[in-house]
Formats: sequence, C-alpha cells, structure tokens
Amino acid sequence: MSNALINFYHNLEEPIIIYDKKQNILYHNLSFKKIFGDFNNSQGYECLTKLSYKFSYQMCFLKSEDLKTYCPPISAIKKDVNFSTFATYQKDEDKFYHFMIKAFSVKRYRIVYFYDITDELRTEKLKEENERLRIQNVEFASTNSKAQNQAVKMALLNRISISIKNELDIKTLIEKSLRELSIVFGASKSYFAEYNKNDFIIKYTYPEVYAPQIGEEIVYSKTLTDELHNGEISIQTCIKEHEGACIPLLNSTIRIIMPIIKNSQLFGIAVVFTPKKEITALERELLTGISMVITSSLVQASLFHQISQKKEELESAIKELKETQLQLINSEKMASLGQLIASVAHEINTPLGAISANNEMMEKLFSNFNENNLDILKEMNGIDKEAIRRITNIVQSLKRFVRLDETVQQEANINEELDLTLELIRHKTKKGIEIIKNYGNIPYVNCYPNMLNQVFLNILMNAVHSIEEKKANDSLYCGKIMLKTEIKDEFLRISIFDNGTGIKTADKKKIFSAGFTTKKKGQGTGLGLAICRKIVEKHKGRISFESGDIEGYSEYKTVFVIDIPLI
Repeated sequence: MSNALINFYHNLEEPIIIYDKKQNILYHNLSFKKIFGDFNNSQGYECLTKLSYKFSYQMCFLKSEDLKTYCPPISAIKKDVNFSTFATYQKDEDKFYHFMIKAFSVKRYRIVYFYDITDELRTEKLKEENERLRIQNVEFASTNSKAQNQAVKMALLNRISISIKNELDIKTLIEKSLRELSIVFGASKSYFAEYNKNDFIIKYTYPEVYAPQIGEEIVYSKTLTDELHNGEISIQTCIKEHEGACIPLLNSTIRIIMPIIKNSQLFGIAVVFTPKKEITALERELLTGISMVITSSLVQASLFHQISQKKEELESAIKELKETQLQLINSEKMASLGQLIASVAHEINTPLGAISANNEMMEKLFSNFNENNLDILKEMNGIDKEAIRRITNIVQSLKRFVRLDETVQQEANINEELDLTLELIRHKTKKGIEIIKNYGNIPYVNCYPNMLNQVFLNILMNAVHSIEEKKANDSLYCGKIMLKTEIKDEFLRISIFDNGTGIKTADKKKIFSAGFTTKKKGQGTGLGLAICRKIVEKHKGRISFESGDIEGYSEYKTVFVIDIPLI
C-alpha cells in the first residue's frame, strides 16, 4: 500500500479502514481509532467482529447466509461488492454515532468509509422539531383566537340572553332586543317590523327619536323576502333603507336584517343600520346566536301570553260555573222547599186553629168567669204554648233551610243538622213512618251546613216517597227510616236507611245522572241526587248507596252513605 494513499486517508476527518482480499486489516486512520479504538492488525477481523455488536442498522441490500449475525461492517469485509448503508453505533451508554457506511474496492484493497452524519441528523431533527413547534404554535394561535372569539361571542350572547330571556311581555322583549342589537353593532338606528300578509309594518324603533316611523310600510325584493322566510340573515351595503324608501341615506351603510321566526313562520324582522365597514365572521355567528335567543324568548313570551289568556278565560268560566252551580243548587233547594210548603202550611194552620179556637173559648169563659173555669183556662194556656212552640220551630227550621248566603265553611254538629231536616218533614213522617236515630258521639266538622241539609232533605224525601209507594199497596205495612252517624277511618259517615220499595237494578247506574227520576211527571226535577253528589264532592267527600240485600240490616231495602272528611 503506497505512502501517498496512506497520507491521503490519514488526514480525513471520517473514519477509514482498509484491508486486503484476505481480510487482513492493513490500515485504519486516526478518526477511526478515535471513535472505535486501535486495532491490532493481526487480530483485526476478530476485533471488528466484536465491535460489530455495537452497531445497529436500518436497511442494507447485501445478501447474507447468516442473517442472525448480519452487520454492515462485517458484510463490507466479506463481500467484494460496492454498497452503502446507514448504521448507528453505540459507543457508550448514552453516546451514539450515526454513520453512512460505504464499501468499495480499489485494485487489491477493500476500503470501508464511515461518513459521520450525526450532526446532520440532529440538525434535521431540530428542523423537524422546529417545524412541528411552528405548526403547533400556528394551530395554538388559531385555536386561541377561536377560543377568544367564542368567549366574546358567548359573553355577549349571555348578556343579551340574561337581558331578554325572562321577559314575558312581547313588546318589552322586542324593545330590549333592539337596544342590545344597537349596542353590539354600534347601530345608528334599528327597528322591528311585523310581517302580516306579505307586508312589513314598523311597530317598534330604537332610539325613540325614530318613533314617527311606526306604522310605516317597508318594501323588499321578492328574492330577499324569500330568504327572510327561510330564516336567512341579510347583510348588505345600501344607500336606501328599503326599496320603497323615497329619501336615500346620508352615507352608504351596512344594513342587517334578522328574521324573527315564531312557530316555523316569519313573525317579523329586526333591522339594524350600522356604520361598520364590514361584518366579521364572529359578528355573523353572533347574529345567528342572537336570532336564536330572540326566537326562543319570543316563543316563551307567546306561550306565557296564551297561557295567561287561557287562565283568565278558565277563571271566568269557573266563576260562571260556580255561580250557575250555586243557582242550580238554590233552585233545587227552592223546588224541594216548594214540595213542603203545602204540608208545612197545614202544620202551621193546625196549631193556629187551636189557638184561634182557644181564644173564642176564652172570650166566653171571661164573660161568665168563675173559679171552676180556672183549670180550663190553664189547660187551654198549655195548649197555646205548645202550639206557639211548634210554630216557632217550623219557622226557624224554614229560615235555616232557605239560607242562600253561606259561602264560607263553618263548624257544625251533623246530628243537629239531621234533626233540623227531620223537623221539616215531620208532617210527612208522623203518620205511619217510624224514625230511628242511631247517632254516634261525633265531633264538629267544617262544612256548608245549608248545603248538607239539602242533601239530607233530598234523600229523606226520596225515602218517604218510596215508603208511601209501598204503603199504598200494603195497608198493614209500617215504614221505617234509620239515621246513623259514626266515625269511619278519617271520615264522618252518615247513613240513611229505609224499608221502602228499593231501587231497581236497571236504575242503579243512572241514579246520580242529571235529569233522571223515577217519580211521576211534575213530581220531581231529576236533579236532586245529581246535585247531592256535587255538594258532597264540594266537601271533598263521597256518596254511595246500596239497594236490595244490605248486609247486617236485612229489614231495610236501601241505604245512602255520605262520607265527609274530618280534616
């Protein structure tokens, strides 16, 4: 090997190793020794083999019979072909070199050249890392900008939403919306125009200085009107407010038209005139958000308005219904009372006749008075007192029964109320009907006493009618009515039994129906039991009946049970 060749390779910065065709290492320069260490030429190949274990490589196209021990430097020695590959050498635990290895032959020598690309790879990696960081920074800046824009948008939407979302008056809601739009876009003028039958009519303006425009019709092209119907926001630079305007604007102005949709139909438009030179993408998104907030609030306000109207109508209907119901109850009460008048009049006339006869007798006795007449006078006085007491009771019972002004619940003793009702029908029951009172020790209850008396009267009169109907066919028959009061669970229970004809099976389902009666024409209205049920329900109670075989009370045919809550 010539000295000139050795001198040439000796000064190279890249490691070089030269060996002959017998694989004897002839030369390795200082750079090689610096990185890989000094080799003994006689043991060069064995040393190189040990050194190869510190190499790793990416790709090499040399064929090898032993792939397990394949390594580029060893292959470069064994194979007499030119090739190149990339390999990584681990000198120390944390120190790596990256080489491009080239092997070629010059005459009878084999030269393996290790080109160090460690710095180049590091530089490339740094470039890649810098590029990656640059892209990340750009993306971050973009994301940050979007986030800031989104935050601004959300803050504005939140402010506008808070301002109008709880507003339930449509007029105030639209006026607030116009004010907020004017603030956000620095508008010189804004107004709301209602859409009605292909016309836009201005209804509200902001600021108030433009109030004279209220009622003015504004005109747009068919194309623009169709876009508004589709919910599209229009942003245009214009020199007139609208196509029908006679006077142009002082300056070219951006006009924003925001459609307000209600129940999928165009309700109206909010028109804003702003001196801005352009509307940014953020502001366009903001317009869409504001449109949704206004639409949502408008639907809410409309629903509230409808509910308020329905509530007023319902309250009015309930008031009318209550008045009608009260009139119906009072009408039925007076009808029931009318049936009693003739008999009550007879009841009053009987004691009055006794008093009148006694007065005539007294005149005769006084004209011919002696001590023997004193006992007669005392007896007559006792008869008069009883007659007066009887008349007083009847009149007081009638006065209590016909009260129509009891609109507030009051405490009452139901046993006493039942006695009051029995007093009213005494003329009906004193002949041939036995009254049995099975009253319990019951507390006072909150109720409408006059209404419950009407229930008791109706049921008792029906019982009397049923007994009289049966008595007409059986002269030996004796009628019975039993009244029972008791506490049952959390209810005061009133049971009224009778041993009359009972209720037919076919009539049982209709017994509480308005207009249904089993009495002859002119004897009943058919409203009695229907009203009884309404009165009991007004007390949050319940009314029921049994007819036929009544368990535990075989001597009776019918029982009506009324439960009134104690609380």
